[in-house]
Amino acid sequence: MNSKRILVAYGIISCIDLFAAHSPVRYVTKPLLMIVLAMYVMSAGLHSTSRNRLLFTLLFAWLGDVFLLLPGNSALYFQLGLGSFLIMQLAYIRQFIQWGAWKFSYMVFPVFVYVGSFLGFLYPHLSSSLLAPVIVYAFTLGAMLYFAFQLRSTQLRFGAFLFVVSDSLLAFGKFYFEYPWNSCAVMSTYILAQLLLTYALCKLHTQRKS
Repeated sequence: MNSKRILVAYGIISCIDLFAAHSPVRYVTKPLLMIVLAMYVMSAGLHSTSRNRLLFTLLFAWLGDVFLLLPGNSALYFQLGLGSFLIMQLAYIRQFIQWGAWKFSYMVFPVFVYVGSFLGFLYPHLSSSLLAPVIVYAFTLGAMLYFAFQLRSTQLRFGAFLFVVSDSLLAFGKFYFEYPWNSCAVMSTYILAQLLLTYALCKLHTQRKS
């Protein structure tokens, strides 16, 4: 299957997942999302090192999706999902730094202010078992956004920004107030974020190869 058809398949599965927000169908569609993106990476003709780094990132994104999909309100599943996404964020950061993102920018200040303010808002609602993992993840997520904005890729920057939006909505709904359209808002921004980040990194690797 060529890259364009894989992206079409990703779009179709994404739409089904969004419309099946509270349906058992999601046990099929949600795990399929990162698998399809992995197929896109495999079809992009990347160097083996670049391909494997992206596949490693998507593997932990997939694990995070699966852990957060498991039924029940177990703190363990949430921690495992958070841990998987933490590794995924670190993998993204590593790739951004390899593209030259390791430099100072004044954007560190608004990122730090946002992460600190949001954590301050959530703090009274976090259990002691989740406090440390959420703090570590939040600052790692902020670092991912910061490093993404050091690279001149609109898709990469927008994807990182949408990831922050998605995780912020997820945290707001889980720890403070779950609004009716929470799942749709979280997943729609997450789906687009992962697509843009994967597409942008594949594009950067392809340009270097050529």
